[in-house]
Amino acid sequence: MKYFRNIQTDLIHAFEQDGSQDELITEDFIQLTEEEKDRLLNPERYLTDEEKEQIYLSNFPALTRRQFKLALLDNGLLNTVEASIEAIKDPIMKQRVQIEYSESERFERGNPSVKYMMDELNLNLEEVDKLWDYALHL
Repeated sequence: MKYFRNIQTDLIHAFEQDGSQDELITEDFIQLTEEEKDRLLNPERYLTDEEKEQIYLSNFPALTRRQFKLALLDNGLLNTVEASIEAIKDPIMKQRVQIEYSESERFERGNPSVKYMMDELNLNLEEVDKLWDYALHL
């Protein structure tokens, strides 16, 4: 395939390599460079580490409050989480995390407050993944 960007609409168009559609290519079309073509066809190669992490975390199903708290309890972390929340010095962050922890019906793996809690527990990514997987089966 040959890939072109329409400079009027900014849309990308693909045409057969054999030239059978060349009459459709007007002066409004500019052929993509090899890098642009690669970015179009393989966007995952160009993701930032943060984008890759967000995609990874989004693959985890949300936990119910019950699953989340039972997993913490069963792993000896429930009291530690609650004490860690109480010990947060920044009053805004403390309130935010308290609200997220006590009011959320579902806990999402990529939620900043969940990440904050897990960081406070000094859990690495693998440990959090195991905890999450355990909770999913409760």
